[in-house]
Amino acid sequence: MDECVAVLDELVRLAAQERVDAVLVAGDSFEQRVPSPDAQELFFATLIGLHEAGAQVVIIPGNHDSPALFRAFAPLLSRVGVRVVHEVKPPGQGGQVLVPSRDGRTSTVVACVPFVPERRFGDAAALFEASENWPQAYSAGMSELLRAMTANFKPENVNVLMAHLFTDGATLGGGEREITIGADFAISPSRLPPTASYVALGHVHLAQTVKGSAAPARYAGSLLQLDFGETDQVKSVFVVETEPGAPAKVRQVPLAAGRKLVSIRGRIEDLIALAQPTGDAYLRVFVQTDGPVPGMGDRVREMLPNAVAVFLEYDRGEAEEASVPVLSLQPRDQFLAYYRKAHLAEPHASLVTAFEEVLELERGSL
Repeated sequence: MDECVAVLDELVRLAAQERVDAVLVAGDSFEQRVPSPDAQELFFATLIGLHEAGAQVVIIPGNHDSPALFRAFAPLLSRVGVRVVHEVKPPGQGGQVLVPSRDGRTSTVVACVPFVPERRFGDAAALFEASENWPQAYSAGMSELLRAMTANFKPENVNVLMAHLFTDGATLGGGEREITIGADFAISPSRLPPTASYVALGHVHLAQTVKGSAAPARYAGSLLQLDFGETDQVKSVFVVETEPGAPAKVRQVPLAAGRKLVSIRGRIEDLIALAQPTGDAYLRVFVQTDGPVPGMGDRVREMLPNAVAVFLEYDRGEAEEASVPVLSLQPRDQFLAYYRKAHLAEPHASLVTAFEEVLELERGSL
C-alpha cells in the first residue's frame, strides 16, 4: 500500500506540473472486483488530488474491476470532475465523453470502451442496430464494436479512443491474467480507428506502442512492477499533446516510485552478499542445494526479510511416472505421490503430519 500511495502521489504531482487537461484511466484501477476499504480510500484521495490539480478524469473499468461498483461511484465522482463510463454505451447515450481544455479553446471527444467479457459481448453488441450482421467471433465482433463507437469522429475534433482490450502482437508484461489474453481475444491493430488522434489502451502491464495501428496507439502499462516477469520494465505514464487535425505528440515520462523486484541465485552461504546491492527490493531467491531441504524457505526469510518467493534448485534427474492414476488415490496418497515426483525424495514426517491436520480441518468445514 505504501508503494501505491507513493506512485499515485507522483501521478498527481506530474498532472499538476504538466497542467494536463485530462487524465485517462484505461481500466484496472483495482486489483480485485471487491477492493479493500484502504484501496478505495486511496482511489478517492487520488481523484480528489487530480481535481485540485485542475485535471479532469475519465475512467473505464478493466477486467479486474467491478462495473457495478463503478456505476455506484459515478454520481459522487462527477462532483470532482471525474467521468465514469462503467459499461459499453452507444456514442450518443453516454459512450462518448466531451472533455474541454483548460483554456476553453477546444474539446476532446473520448470514446470509451470498458472491458467486455466474452460472455457479455452479445449484450454490448445488442446496443447497436447493425449488431445482427457482426461476426460472432469475439475478436472480429469487438472490431465492429470499435468501429461503431468511433464512426462519428470528425477531423475538426480531437478524437480519442480509450479501451481495455488485447491487441494482436502486444507484448505481455508478465503478470496478466491468461484467461483474458490470447488469440481468441486479440484485436488486429489495423482495426483501431484511423480517425483517432490517439488510442489509449489498458490491459497489458508493459508500456508499449501498438505496432500496425494507423493512429498513434499505446498501452500505458502498470504504474508499479507487479510481477517478477516485470523486473526489467521501467514504469511510466504517457503525456499526449494534440490539436484538431494534427498528429499527437507523445512523451513517455518514467515514474520513480515503487520498490524494484529482483531475482538472486546462489548457495545459502552466498545469499546475504548477493542481496546487498539490491537495497530494499523485493527478492525472488533461487537457492542452489544438493537436494530437498525442509524449512529452507523459513531460513532464507530470516536472513533476507525482503524475500517474497524462495525456490530450491538441484539436480532432479528424471521423475518416474506414477504407476497408479493419481485420481484413484486417497488425498494423503495423492500428496505423497506429488511430493515424490516433484522432489525425488520422501517428505519429512512433520510435513505429512501437517498435511493430515489441514486435511482434517478442511473436511470438518464441509
